[in-house]
Amino acid sequence: MKKLILSVVVTLFLTTAFAAEKPVNNPTALNETYKELSKLLNNYSSFSTLEQDVVVKVRIAINENHEMVVMSTNTSNESLNYYIRNTLNYKKLSAEELEAGKGLVFLVKFTK
Repeated sequence: MKKLILSVVVTLFLTTAFAAEKPVNNPTALNETYKELSKLLNNYSSFSTLEQDVVVKVRIAINENHEMVVMSTNTSNESLNYYIRNTLNYKKLSAEELEAGKGLVFLVKFTK
């Protein structure tokens, strides 16, 4: 009886291990998207209101037209928030790595 239970447990673990999928949000699979976002956001002149370097967490979603929609930023600096939203909102992504209805969270560092 113990051998039967042991074989059932081993079989259960093996089938679970083989059935598991890779995670969908693999950061290395989004290289083209990150490059494109970097190019879009690097077009700013220095912000005079920045007293120190700032890292902003940005959350975007992709709509059915393959355009970015900025959902949120975690900055209290209104000029940075305005710049990020105006730069990214409703811009089409040429990289086809993200599907419609998917989202992405990334960090942007602004230096003074």
